[in-house]
Amino acid sequence: MALSTALAGGLLLAVGAPAKADRDWGKSCHERLEADRARIDKDSARYGEHSRQVDRDVQRMDDNRKWCRNHKADWDHGRFDIGIYFRHSQEEGKENR
Repeated sequence: MALSTALAGGLLLAVGAPAKADRDWGKSCHERLEADRARIDKDSARYGEHSRQVDRDVQRMDDNRKWCRNHKADWDHGRFDIGIYFRHSQEEGKENR
């Protein structure tokens, strides 16, 4: 009887533990993309929209979008996936076809 009680108690502890929820990476994702957006705006004003610096910044933003996807964090696509923030990646894809 003591053995079955100990076994039942052990199973209860193992199975009864609350499941840990995945961390919400949404805030971190938004902060990364917002910093990228500010960097792109600054370099675009300083060096021009088609500059090497802006291309590098847009690539960094694309890498951060991938980071967000890998961490299952969504972002405001209407704010970060438009215009200068997105077009460079699309143009590179067209060149590779």
